[in-house]
Amino acid sequence: MKDLIIEKLQKSDLKEAISIYDNNHNTKTNYERLFQEYDKIYNNSDYHNIVVKFNGKIVGMATIVINRDIVGELHPFLTVWNLGVHKDYRRRKIGTAMLDYIYNYAKNLRCDFIALIAEADNIIGQRFYESLGYIREVGYVKLINKGK
Repeated sequence: MKDLIIEKLQKSDLKEAISIYDNNHNTKTNYERLFQEYDKIYNNSDYHNIVVKFNGKIVGMATIVINRDIVGELHPFLTVWNLGVHKDYRRRKIGTAMLDYIYNYAKNLRCDFIALIAEADNIIGQRFYESLGYIREVGYVKLINKGK
């Protein structure tokens, strides 16, 4: 899609952007707390929250975190969180555009790799990532505040 704009998330975009994640994951974000935390996140140079806009509407979002390694050549690596595309705009290469943007961002930072997590039951997402050259590694997550 030619008309896509990928840019840094602005405070005025928060509700529209976060609603994509909430709708995709059947969650409800605490917006009051989000607005309180936003400045800390926005001003942290290791966090890069992006949105994708199509005709002025936010249709995708992702959180990119720069991780600074302490071994080897000390090259950074990126982790990607909260990657999502609005359900009405899927299969239009928006996710591909976001991951291309993230790849180029990582290359410019001289990162060694990009890491992301797809839930075990998200087969469509896993196939999508693999189609873009991501390889499956084993990773584990321990949930702390979401039940046992």
